[in-house]
Amino acid sequence: MHSKHENTIDRPISLFIPGLNGGGAQKVVVNLANALLELTDHPVHVVLARKEGAFLDELRPSVHVVDLGTRRASRSVWALTRYMRRERPKAVVSSLNYANVICVMAGLLAGKPCPVIVREDNVVRRPSGSLKSRFRGKIQIQLMKIFYPRADKVVAISDAVLQTLEAAGIKVNEIAVVIGNPITTAPTDTGALSLQYLPVPRPPFLCSVGRLTEQKGFDTLITAFAKLKDTRLQLVILGEGELRDALHRQVGELRIKDRVYMPGFVKNPMAVVRKAEAFVMSSRWEGFGNVLVEALSTGVPVVSTDCPGAPRDILENGAHGHLVPYDDPEALAVGISMALDQPAGTPEGRKARANDFSAEKIARKYLECIL
Repeated sequence: MHSKHENTIDRPISLFIPGLNGGGAQKVVVNLANALLELTDHPVHVVLARKEGAFLDELRPSVHVVDLGTRRASRSVWALTRYMRRERPKAVVSSLNYANVICVMAGLLAGKPCPVIVREDNVVRRPSGSLKSRFRGKIQIQLMKIFYPRADKVVAISDAVLQTLEAAGIKVNEIAVVIGNPITTAPTDTGALSLQYLPVPRPPFLCSVGRLTEQKGFDTLITAFAKLKDTRLQLVILGEGELRDALHRQVGELRIKDRVYMPGFVKNPMAVVRKAEAFVMSSRWEGFGNVLVEALSTGVPVVSTDCPGAPRDILENGAHGHLVPYDDPEALAVGISMALDQPAGTPEGRKARANDFSAEKIARKYLECIL
């Protein structure tokens, strides 16, 4: 027995992610959902394990939010299975590796009523950290090996991500496609907004954005910042995370407390970046680097680590920003000084490069995948 949706335009295009709390993957889902509305007559559903998060109110009103009410991805298998059977979506696109496994599983349990497309949005790395987190990491990679090849398509957000999937033995080459992340450029009129995070009178500052985690390499950035000759410069790091205390201690030890600001998660970080002398990305690895593209869209000079992931691609081998080795404070300090004196590329070139990842262009590529 087929549902009323069979072969009609009212079969939704569904995007599954556990929640819309602040983060790169969450922002991508919002950008993609909003852009798809413009490009297709299909309803657009965002399916959540829990209907909450900082980005929820950025979804346009015509996006239908489906709350599975399960609170976590791991508990969502049956709820998602029922949803797929009931709605028979045109396709379900899932994000985040643990949610991807759940989504493929639900598709199989539902009898494959629709294509399942999984987005892999980070480089796959050898599990590290505590015994518990290494164990969980290993299990996760095993599950990806089993379930990813059973998806209809796997979207890797950069060539580098696809290479790490293959290297980890997750065999998806036959069904893989590389599509960058959809970025919405920063609104320009943000004069008042940015200054609330900064000391007054506002000195020249460098800006970096991201969760305060090992991946983002802010410890390297802080060490590099302390090496810079110009002591008028301030450093603003926007984001929240588990390393806040450790980074505060480091700033204290380096005696630069009065020049480093960490105001926490900021909803429109590009309003601050726009006023900076330069934007710095100090990551140790980065599936894509949404903030790097967003920073390019402001036109300010850019410095990025040449870490595993997409930064080199995004900056077109350094044409639009300075690339430096990751985990190397000395090199980062040199890169920052160069960006301040003779920035790579031009503001127009940086903005044009960011436009290659406009939400509309990227959403079209997803539609090609789906239809």
